[in-house]
Amino acid sequence: MKRILPILLLGAFLLLLPLLGFWHRLSHGPPPASGTLRLAGLEEPVEVVRDSFGIPHVWAASEHDLSFVQGYLHATDRLWQMERFRRVAEGRLSEIFGEAALSMDRFLRTLGMARAARAELEVLEPATLRALEAYAKGVNAALEGWRGPLPPEFVLLRFRPEAWEPLHSLYLVKIMAWDLAEYATGLSHARARKALDDEGYELVRAAYPPWGTTILKEGEGDHPGAGSPPPRWAGRWGPGEEGQGLPGETPRASSPPPPPGNGEGGAPAAPGRGGSQAGGRTGTRATTTDARASPVEVPEALLAAAEPPGAVWALWEAVSPFRGSNSWVVGGDRSHSGKPLLANDMHLGLEQPAIWYLMGLHAPGLDVVGMTLPGTPGVVAGHSAAVAWGFTNAYVDDADFFLEQVNPQDTTLYLTPSGWVPFNLRVEEIRVRGREHPEILVVRETRHGPVITGVEARAGGQLMSLRWVGLDPAPTATALLAMNRARTAEEFVAALAGFRNPHQNVVFADTAGTFGYWMAGTVPLRAGGRPPLLPVPGWTGEWDWVGSLPFHEHPHVVNPGRGYVATANNRPTSDSVSWLISDGGWERPYRAQRIEELLEAAPHHDARSLLAIQMDVTSPFVARHAPRAAAHFRKAGLEAEAELLEGWEGSSALDSRPAALFWTWRALFLGHLRRWLYGAEGGYTPGVALERLLEAGHPAADSLGALAASEAARRVQGRAWGEVQVLSQDHPLRAVPVVGRLLGFGREGVPREGSPYTVNVSHAGGTGLPFRVTAGPSQRHVVDLADPDGSGGFVLPGGQSGYPRSPHADDQLALWRKGELIPLPLDRGRVEARAARRLRLIPK
Repeated sequence: MKRILPILLLGAFLLLLPLLGFWHRLSHGPPPASGTLRLAGLEEPVEVVRDSFGIPHVWAASEHDLSFVQGYLHATDRLWQMERFRRVAEGRLSEIFGEAALSMDRFLRTLGMARAARAELEVLEPATLRALEAYAKGVNAALEGWRGPLPPEFVLLRFRPEAWEPLHSLYLVKIMAWDLAEYATGLSHARARKALDDEGYELVRAAYPPWGTTILKEGEGDHPGAGSPPPRWAGRWGPGEEGQGLPGETPRASSPPPPPGNGEGGAPAAPGRGGSQAGGRTGTRATTTDARASPVEVPEALLAAAEPPGAVWALWEAVSPFRGSNSWVVGGDRSHSGKPLLANDMHLGLEQPAIWYLMGLHAPGLDVVGMTLPGTPGVVAGHSAAVAWGFTNAYVDDADFFLEQVNPQDTTLYLTPSGWVPFNLRVEEIRVRGREHPEILVVRETRHGPVITGVEARAGGQLMSLRWVGLDPAPTATALLAMNRARTAEEFVAALAGFRNPHQNVVFADTAGTFGYWMAGTVPLRAGGRPPLLPVPGWTGEWDWVGSLPFHEHPHVVNPGRGYVATANNRPTSDSVSWLISDGGWERPYRAQRIEELLEAAPHHDARSLLAIQMDVTSPFVARHAPRAAAHFRKAGLEAEAELLEGWEGSSALDSRPAALFWTWRALFLGHLRRWLYGAEGGYTPGVALERLLEAGHPAADSLGALAASEAARRVQGRAWGEVQVLSQDHPLRAVPVVGRLLGFGREGVPREGSPYTVNVSHAGGTGLPFRVTAGPSQRHVVDLADPDGSGGFVLPGGQSGYPRSPHADDQLALWRKGELIPLPLDRGRVEARAARRLRLIPK
């Protein structure tokens, strides 16, 4: 027996060895290629140099070869990410996830992002199309030359990726535009308006506070409306601010009128605090013949529908459910170097893999480093040797909902200002894994856009269509590549004019010393003036889109006298132009206020001080509301906790005990407020509702706040903030039993500082401890244009590789947490000095 046992163990080891090798390849992926590789499709040799973090710099003799190799590298490192982007845009999740994704596919097919992207091909310049074609060839070269197993997601789901097409790169533009769209605002307000009385609705209604800081200051900029009366296109309404009655308020603050006659739907339920909400999930998963069955509340319903839990939810959040960001630019007069400084951190989902992929792209006429998006060529945000730029979401109201009236005698017709006209119909065929036959979906479209009733639960029973900017063709891909090539701020702004979607606040600077801000993206102009907050009648023409705000009239400023411009999703101006951009739906002003405080605190700045601002975890929100929180703890009989808050300097650092009490109190307070407003079912309750209740001295504030304080003390139990708030990086297959853990999908439990209102932002939902932070800075970028190669840098909350256990899957996370950056030089010599691997690609 003693002789047999070693033989058995050796045999077991030899049997397990191939399995261990296969597991290692699936989870770690192959090492980055080095040496020389022949690729069909290249025109000239290309050099790829990777640093110790796996970040590639590409040197090519032409933009064709540069785009080709960028596609090749993206596919090599991030193939699954590209595939899910493609399937989300096309509404083809059911093909790999089965019934669990069917409701989402119905919605995505109805929305029609893929169709809109196809129309966009017609408006792109030939040079852009050539770049997209070269990029697609590079992706396909990677697929054709693949050796060994595909990334683990393909193996587990048992399918192979299809060939990449130029069209698929445009999907990324549409997905980003959808991710940043103001889609949910109108639906959420409509449901709140139905469920609440006037007092309750005023608590949740979007409006920017009159004391909130704006991007442009009084008298800055030369756009119409800066310091002047409303222009003629501003309509009849004034600015929407808290505590201010408005002419024309009734249409915005009351339920939308029901369609006349006997159209689908009817008058909404009478509002009243604690009443039930209209809509909700209805219907079944049976095969349907039109878009009226199995509505899904987008995106929340997928969390329950996904099998395994969270899988489809994560696919839907292909980019992020959060849309905040910080960016600012400092002029040479206020920098130590005498040249402009720029900082940018875009707040998106903190998932695995990271959304962005860092690269250096070098070819004649193009020399740029920064964040790229796997699936599309070029750098999205970053800097060249001459120009730097960064983005924040502008919160343009780019989506309206129209109530439509159906002819009671002929339901194929709907009402327009000129009479009854037929719906446009299109047929979508959805293949579902596990089904023998596809589902046939008939989508109705009006002159405004697709009818979403039936695929969107929040539409309720009213027939509702969607008008969204993203469904119109736009030359954004052309604009982005031109921004990469810009040699001056003037050339950059000229390129930016074509960046029509998604809408963005853009800060920029060049080495000549010019710096500034310009809001990009399409701003729809409505016949009725200011954007409607609620769904509006579609048959009157009163709210029809009649054009867009000219680019030169967008909020902008160049070389402002104060020496800097900061944006953090706050209101762009205090003048009439803002009335056309949004009906008050900007983010609360606390991050912007804190950035401005820190910029003003020093006469001059450098890259290090800008990075310190990015890492700041002190918020004016705390100074405004901590005294109220302390009073609520004292009311609950918790004197020690009240004194702790009163002595707190306001930092939400990892070791802060008062931060743990305060933010837990806020989360619980908001939960109690939601139930107080809507009852057990809950409903739309943004953070501003809590602030309004507190600042109004409402009788309910003390009782709800004291209850939240008592619960917070019991749950926190003296722990520090880093013990009750942790980073959670999700992956679509993380919840797969055993396999998800073995392969290393997702990360959990890393202590996380910050809050929703700190510059170093952390977004966590729910009231259970620990709070799970799922969104925050998706990257950081700082540059001093006096020395772009030697100052600042970039970092991701993860790494370059899409393989979950690759050495480059999370090797940047520690730097991201500590506030350190990785240099991405433009100079070839500096890149070579950091080289860890070299790859030479030559034509086959």
